[in-house]
Amino acid sequence: MGPLHSLHLSLVSLGIGEDDEVIIPDLTFIATANAVKYTGAKVVTIDIEETTLCIDPEKIESAITNKTKAIIPVHLYGHPANMIEINKIAKKYNLLVIEDAAEAHGAEVKGQRVGSLGDCEIFSFYGNKIITCGEGGIITTNNEELYLKAKFLRDQGP
Repeated sequence: MGPLHSLHLSLVSLGIGEDDEVIIPDLTFIATANAVKYTGAKVVTIDIEETTLCIDPEKIESAITNKTKAIIPVHLYGHPANMIEINKIAKKYNLLVIEDAAEAHGAEVKGQRVGSLGDCEIFSFYGNKIITCGEGGIITTNNEELYLKAKFLRDQGP
């Protein structure tokens, strides 16, 4: 399972689908947008912070509508997104957070490792990543219901 598959499986497992909106940064690999599109949801891009190249939390709130269901912060080039502010916004609007940590294995936000800061997280092991095995990806979560649904869907589930 590569990063596109991990993102897509995360979105489907969380119930994201047609008529939903998902906020992503405007600087990311196309797989982020494609995963959202594959669910039938609408991609909403937000500008990045100049210092981290990650999604700018100050611009997220203005893009939220009654159709917004999730935010996918992407930790780009090892720089973690501002997960503290992103999670505050997500909690305020009851949004899901799918943390894309594909390029940030081992990075931390205020002493917490990326890959533990959202409703679920994805990592990639593609050839240009920090840890590589040629291809592959994983989803991490502490939500047992999400885990069981993703486990079911990952192998030809309906």
